[in-house]
Amino acid sequence: MNLVGEHGKGESVWLGFFLYEVLMQFTEVARLRGDHSFVERCQNEAAQLRRNLDQNGWDGGWYRRAYFDDGSPLGAASNPECQIDSIAQSWSVLSGAGDVGRSRLAMEAVDKRLVRRDHALIQLLDPPFDKSDLNPGYIKGYVPGVRENGGNTLMGRSGRRWHSLHWATAGARGNCWP
Repeated sequence: MNLVGEHGKGESVWLGFFLYEVLMQFTEVARLRGDHSFVERCQNEAAQLRRNLDQNGWDGGWYRRAYFDDGSPLGAASNPECQIDSIAQSWSVLSGAGDVGRSRLAMEAVDKRLVRRDHALIQLLDPPFDKSDLNPGYIKGYVPGVRENGGNTLMGRSGRRWHSLHWATAGARGNCWP
């Protein structure tokens, strides 16, 4: 999605969750090194980021993927394509930054909308980019349902392990798909 923020104004929700995790990891490193001012800075930044993700990233049933430079959302129910994207939902759980109730709803939406057990596939997003005016970049050049454009680049068992990790981290081991 190389064009989502091509002018430097777009925002990534999933990357916000990832950054939260990085800040929390740096908190531990700083604590081990006795750098209390950096511990405090990382914790404060992580807390602010978490509030912003909660306030601006939630779409009502799952987390959005990002915002384009013009402020329009990507990964929103109102989008004609890419209404839901798995990476933001996954990182809401893996980072611990997502509200627990919202993250559970988000992962249930992934399970309902992106898991294709009959084809042993977990899609990365749905519906794929095809004919709308949304232009996230190079992935729109892939045929709908192939690779990053609504397919699964984690292939087979690896994709199922990734999906299972999200559920296991969320404490819903019964939803893990072997």
